[in-house]
Amino acid sequence: MDKRTNIQWYNSIKAKLIVMMAAVSIIPILLFGLYNMEILKVEIQKSIHRQQAMAASRVSHTVSDLITTLQTALDTVSLTNSEIFLSNNENKKEELMYGVLKNFPHLEELIIISQNGQETAKVSKRYAYSDKDLNKVSEPQLSALQKGELYIGNAKVDNNNQIVFDCYIPISYLNREFAGGFIGKISLRKVMEEIASIELPKGSYIMLVDREGNLIGHTDHSQVLRRQSVLGSKSVRELLNNTDGGFGDNFKSITYKSYTGEEVLGVYGVIPTVGWGVVVEQPLTNAYAALRTMLLRLTIVLFIIIVIISMLIAFIISVVIKPVKELSKGVSSVKDGNFNYEIPYRSKDELGLVIEAFNAMTKEIKIKRENEKVALIAEKRASVGLLAAGVAHEINNPMNTLGFYADDLLELMETKDINELKRTGVFKEYLLNIREQIKRCTDIVQSLLTFSREVEPRIKNVYLPDVINIVLKLVKYPISKQSIELELIWDEVPFVLADESQMQQVILNLVTNSLHAMPDGGKLTIKLFPHGDMLCIEIIDTGTGIEEENFKHIFDPFFTTKSLGNGTGLGLPIIQTIIERYGGFIDLKNNEAEGVTVKVCVPAAKG
Repeated sequence: MDKRTNIQWYNSIKAKLIVMMAAVSIIPILLFGLYNMEILKVEIQKSIHRQQAMAASRVSHTVSDLITTLQTALDTVSLTNSEIFLSNNENKKEELMYGVLKNFPHLEELIIISQNGQETAKVSKRYAYSDKDLNKVSEPQLSALQKGELYIGNAKVDNNNQIVFDCYIPISYLNREFAGGFIGKISLRKVMEEIASIELPKGSYIMLVDREGNLIGHTDHSQVLRRQSVLGSKSVRELLNNTDGGFGDNFKSITYKSYTGEEVLGVYGVIPTVGWGVVVEQPLTNAYAALRTMLLRLTIVLFIIIVIISMLIAFIISVVIKPVKELSKGVSSVKDGNFNYEIPYRSKDELGLVIEAFNAMTKEIKIKRENEKVALIAEKRASVGLLAAGVAHEINNPMNTLGFYADDLLELMETKDINELKRTGVFKEYLLNIREQIKRCTDIVQSLLTFSREVEPRIKNVYLPDVINIVLKLVKYPISKQSIELELIWDEVPFVLADESQMQQVILNLVTNSLHAMPDGGKLTIKLFPHGDMLCIEIIDTGTGIEEENFKHIFDPFFTTKSLGNGTGLGLPIIQTIIERYGGFIDLKNNEAEGVTVKVCVPAAKG
């Protein structure tokens, strides 16, 4: 059996039915699974947000409580010991201040300032200060204190690698008017301990940034010590743009790239008391680890379901498709010429009716082919007889001429001197005429061979104007003799993909036919023009035209309108064969006034 009749499995009806039924049954399951995965993803995000928000809130409350507790304690101390603060007894003041340092482990230093912003007393857990270490408070801090506002200075790393910041607290013990204030240098050690104690999912971390975006707290304290920049994190940039001091415990949750360039799910917000930002980030690879595990499990389950359903569908369809296979086998058998094949299927369903009709059709075709075979034999005999007569006449003419020249030449050689014949050119003239007649015989035989067998053309880029000019040189004599008016019409035209010698044969044959149709003169027009991705040539004559009843036979082998002996009827069939091999076409029609237009189109070369 021809391999071309074999159908690839993926192109079979069985495969298509399996795919269709699998799609109908599996797609809803997949859509349901994807829908639930999306819901699960949202719920996981919510759960992570709640967890991160709780951690951020703990850090925020720790910082706020630190400030609030200290402020309350200092307010109490200033109110209950106003006489000490109003006096000039520096020893009493320092004693009182050391008591405050003792009660607040996170407080590193404490300073008292006067109404005009001058430091009056300064104590530390680590250092001893003298009067010359007392400075005056700068204007921004003093202005805030005079308004009764709390002022938080920038956090920084001290000599002990601790993150500390200054907290400016106003004192209003004198008739509730501004009477000075405290400056407390507070360590974030307690805050760092709180951050370190919070249990977070793997890969998660907490950041604390000041109002300028500097990292002042991190789960990994080494990041703070080496001054790690976190401005690359979207959450930090949004915190810096939050000029109204909003958020508070209403932490925002987004997915973005962290300062390390890693995709994270984070929450962030502003600590109202100090204006700092707290950020909790978790890499998406960790956040969605559970989701990926569930997705993998779901994928495995769906794969098993698909395999089971596909096997079941394949089995069912195999039973259903069996008669279709039998029909396909029968069609292939008929294609190979075996009209005796009968499909063994007797079911009364739709396929059974089709197979029954097919069996009846093959029987009818068999009978018809037998009748056609008889008619074809008779037609071939008639065609061979016609061909033999035409070819015999075509060859007899040059053969008779050859005999005439040979006899005449022999007679001249006997009566004339051979050198005289050479000198006068008679000898050469006779030989040239003999060679021409031999060529006529060769051309007749070659035309017959060209039609009867396929020759592989040598396809290349061919410029048709050049081919036309070559042909016109070959027919220059008959054009002049018959007083033919010649018109050539074309502009810039593309090359065509063809065999140059074959295109010469095509155009020469068509031009010659036109000249034969105009024995008493006329006009021959040759046009070249593009037609889509093809280049067309039109050969238009003003000859006698073609009888309408002859058009249906014009491309039949051996059919000719010329008198017996003036043509074999192979010219147009040969042309049609050549052009169709190129992927082109040929068309003939009578002109409205007189003559015939022949249109030949061949593919144009690309580029």
